[in-house]
Amino acid sequence: MLKTMIIKVGKKQTENRFVLTAGLLCCLSFLCTCVSAQTTISLSELQQMAAQNALGVLVADQDLRAADLDLVAFNASLKPRLDLNANFPNYYRTSTEVTQDDGTVAFREIELNNSFVGLFASQQIASTGGSISLESRLQRTDNFSQDTKGYNGSPIRLFYRQPLLAFNPWKWNRKILPLAQKVSERQLAAARATAALDATERFFDLVSADQERRIAETNKQANEQLYTVAEKRYELGKINRGDLVQLRLELTSAEQNLLRAERLVAAASASIQQLLGRPYEGELLLPQLPDAKVKTEISAKEAAEFMLNRRPEILAARQQTMEADREVDRTKRDLGPRIDIEAGFGFIRNDEDLSPIYTDPRNERILSVNLSMPILDWGQRKALNKQATTNRSLAEEVARRTEMDLGTELVQLLDQWRTVQEELELATQIKDLAQERFEISRESYELGAIPLAQLSLAQQFRDQNTRAYAQTLRAYWTTYARLARLTLWDFINDKPLGE
Repeated sequence: MLKTMIIKVGKKQTENRFVLTAGLLCCLSFLCTCVSAQTTISLSELQQMAAQNALGVLVADQDLRAADLDLVAFNASLKPRLDLNANFPNYYRTSTEVTQDDGTVAFREIELNNSFVGLFASQQIASTGGSISLESRLQRTDNFSQDTKGYNGSPIRLFYRQPLLAFNPWKWNRKILPLAQKVSERQLAAARATAALDATERFFDLVSADQERRIAETNKQANEQLYTVAEKRYELGKINRGDLVQLRLELTSAEQNLLRAERLVAAASASIQQLLGRPYEGELLLPQLPDAKVKTEISAKEAAEFMLNRRPEILAARQQTMEADREVDRTKRDLGPRIDIEAGFGFIRNDEDLSPIYTDPRNERILSVNLSMPILDWGQRKALNKQATTNRSLAEEVARRTEMDLGTELVQLLDQWRTVQEELELATQIKDLAQERFEISRESYELGAIPLAQLSLAQQFRDQNTRAYAQTLRAYWTTYARLARLTLWDFINDKPLGE
């Protein structure tokens, strides 16, 4: 019987070991799965990825491409252009009315093929708004009703058109389009800086969530150890039931806080993936805290120069002022007197045969001067000119206010930058001291030297200052990101932002 009991006990122990081994394997498998689903990311890495993949950056990049193409198209329009025009065949058979010598109308049937081919070269003159063209054309008419044919052609013709006192859009586009391209370049840089700032905010959302998780994990481990010690001390009668229940309550609260913090980490990870344009598939991100001891002196004068030379709002305000000037000029000239001059010379001839058109052409000369002078417009020109002038004054005021507002923001950020660096140094010291105080208090409680209330107070003080440190670190890097976005300058590496 004793032998049978020993065998049963042995079997039971074997089963327990098997269950324990299987449980450990499952735990290890779960831990490996958790680790594989977590990715460490740093602030600089996230900023770089956001500066390339954020939706605002993609939109600004497309706007820059469009501005580049506008400038390319305009520059191409200032170069010589060559066109071929042809209409062959151009056949029609119909009936048409013909006025006779006595004024009566007779209807006749006609059957014609009127074909045309021409080669045209043209050049726009941006400085004057005129154009010069060179052309060669040939026209053939076949009259099937009368069984005849004829040619009319110009082997070569040089023609010049020049408006005087007229609005010249080419001159203004030559000034505005390069500025618009530069504005788009600055807007792309600003979009990248804005994406980096957004990445900084979301990164520290992840830091705060991860900080809460770490605090909860630390508190859970510490409370487990303290609860184990408290149980032994309670059995020995050294503490009362209230202290034991209080420790159990804090342990349960730490477990709850851990679950809540893990949910916050998942939400922050999903927000970061959304910023990068990636689908969220449950992968958790672990933040790698940036250097907390970076201290950079930023000159207010240099920062103001960078801002004035690089911010897209200032360049855009200049562009709007220039466009307002263009509207003033357009209104004044379109509604004012105008003179158009056209002059041309070349060779032309018509004949039944083709060869005389090119072997014996006739001279052609053209000169035309057209004058347009408004006499009575009931105040239309005056009203539109006043409206354009008012819009120009508004554009100048907007430009002034834009520069002033950016300057005010810069002064505030520079003040915050000076104070947040000092605040971060103090927050680092306080965090380290609070951690040291908690370690001392825990050791003292385990030895029975202090009451539980004093240990709980040390723990709360440590958690509070750990969170305060994370918030100060967030303010530090967020302020720097705002300065970089405002000036589009990397002060740490002393180079333009994004290069």
